[in-house]
Amino acid sequence: MRLISRFLLLTSLVGGATAAQAQRRVTRDLLLVPEVQAELLLGNNSLRLGFNRLVQTNGGGDTFLGGQLRAGYEHFWNERWSGGATLRMLRSRDEGRGDFLGQSGTVTPGLLLRHRSALGKFTFGQRLGAEYGVTIRQNLGSDFKDRGLGRLRLDVERSFALSEKLSLRPRLAYEAAAYLRLQRDDTEAQERVVDFSNLRAEVGVRFSPRFDVTPWVSSQVQYINALPQFDLHGQQVGGGRTNLRTPQLGLDLRLTFSGATPATLPQLPTQY
Repeated sequence: MRLISRFLLLTSLVGGATAAQAQRRVTRDLLLVPEVQAELLLGNNSLRLGFNRLVQTNGGGDTFLGGQLRAGYEHFWNERWSGGATLRMLRSRDEGRGDFLGQSGTVTPGLLLRHRSALGKFTFGQRLGAEYGVTIRQNLGSDFKDRGLGRLRLDVERSFALSEKLSLRPRLAYEAAAYLRLQRDDTEAQERVVDFSNLRAEVGVRFSPRFDVTPWVSSQVQYINALPQFDLHGQQVGGGRTNLRTPQLGLDLRLTFSGATPATLPQLPTQY
């Protein structure tokens, strides 16, 4: 709980500073994000595989913006602590359309550490992740470059059993992510403290230990600091400190296969 309090205080301070200094807020069109997942449970280990697509809703341009293949391995030391590795892959032309819109990397390996604890009927989770996005360029004009990213996610959920097999799991999660900057050149543009954030609300519907469906909505923000643009009258019309917000509507379908009793491992949310 101490970690949660500190993180909420930090994000509120950063969010307040960002809101006070941000000059522009841009809201993009709604994106649809359907995803199919498969999970294999083996003893204290979990293997996960998923594939999603980004679908435009305004009818302009390409209907399908891109797809992302995700894989994850997680080992559970006990009912509270687990850790593992992740891997995400995009086509070169889909770069910037992964977990966070605008994030560098077409091949992104990562590590994660997860902690879950119960307080009354609620379950609180913290997920700390570090990953490195490697850009595979098809052209020399790409603005993306290889970068490391740190991620911290907090979530709270509660399960409601409707029958012996059917249950609901409402969940709220907030994640902040920042590029890892060891050193910045004096001539390099100053970047924002937090580069991405994502606020997500979902309701997991578990039909059996083998199959569950999770509809969700999220508000994802990319925080950028671009070169300001001015019109003939000296008024800023673009660039500068800008928050790019993208609303998303998703549906995760998950199949769980087990080489052990499904009850031996906690049922994690479909959000990796």
